[in-house]
Amino acid sequence: MSSGRFVPEWIPFSVGHEAKWDAFVEAHPGGRFVHLSGYKRAVELVYCFDPVYRLCLDGPRIRAVFPGFVHRSRIYGKKIVSQPFNEYGGLLPAGDAGPEEKTVLVESFARSIRREMKAFGCRHLEMRHPLSLGDDVAGPFQALPLFQRVDCLLEPPDILWKKLDAKDRSIIRKAASFNLEFAERPGFRPIEEEFYPLYLKTMKRLGTPPHPLSFFFALRRYLKDNMKLFIIAHKGHPVSALVAWRTGTTVQITDMCSDDAAFAMKPNDFAVWEFFRWAHAAGCRDFDFGPVRYRGQEIFKKKWRMRFHEYRYLYLDDGEAGVRPPRNPFSGNSPLAGHAVEAWKRAVPQWLARSLGARFRKEIGL
Repeated sequence: MSSGRFVPEWIPFSVGHEAKWDAFVEAHPGGRFVHLSGYKRAVELVYCFDPVYRLCLDGPRIRAVFPGFVHRSRIYGKKIVSQPFNEYGGLLPAGDAGPEEKTVLVESFARSIRREMKAFGCRHLEMRHPLSLGDDVAGPFQALPLFQRVDCLLEPPDILWKKLDAKDRSIIRKAASFNLEFAERPGFRPIEEEFYPLYLKTMKRLGTPPHPLSFFFALRRYLKDNMKLFIIAHKGHPVSALVAWRTGTTVQITDMCSDDAAFAMKPNDFAVWEFFRWAHAAGCRDFDFGPVRYRGQEIFKKKWRMRFHEYRYLYLDDGEAGVRPPRNPFSGNSPLAGHAVEAWKRAVPQWLARSLGARFRKEIGL
């Protein structure tokens, strides 16, 4: 931070800020693809949410950014969300900011965004696990712990291989014995022809409404090289797929899909192992495997020698006394979320799930 003359001023994002904004996010250890300007364009195009993107400048330097959208829901009202349709979001103070500057930035942001909330008619701001805000700088925000998330430092594959349990190494060898092929697929056609059919089957099996194909096309269009699609094929037929994101030196998997008819070949284990090899060779340093919601996820992710951390949402009210932040009823392990999963599995046929998925996703913002 510059001298004591610096007084944070939050200004709206504009197209002229794109290059500096994205460079700031790419260099930030807490930056993820949902913070990039391309994600804004994809959500605007497909889901028609109104953006609330703000940045704080000290002269020509960006000292903080905030990406968010106004989310209108019949279930729990109107609020600003950062970021919808993802596990992360929130305020990004500059990575080189000291504790004092971070506190100033967080407090000034809270004052500024409360004015924005009143202008938009929103009672709350919801930030989905801001990776840059620890307990020491959460300040005016209320924390809602949900579950856990996992990550790890990327080690050379030969070192990781030795750390895996013998049974897990055996599973990977068995998968490789089926001559599975792992390859990155650029462009749009593989999204539609190889990934999306597996994605629809997997979402149906999990009881989760799918995003429309147009959303993945928009992400590919606006995030380009940040988006990595990997297809695992057996005899030329796709049996598993990974959608991953590179932001700076961090890689993150958001979607892992597979054909249940191929489960015996363990294509997901093979996919993650080959992804580790790819990421290390590509010069990435950190791997983000996202949240852990249920026991099966925990078992699968833990075996890759992950570090476990608390996962939480941060809320800010509009400053009116007595207003409590609402919990998104579908974001955790609430009874409603469990009932919704079972209802989607049993009552919504595949052909209808594809058309209803976008509507339901838009309603819940997840």
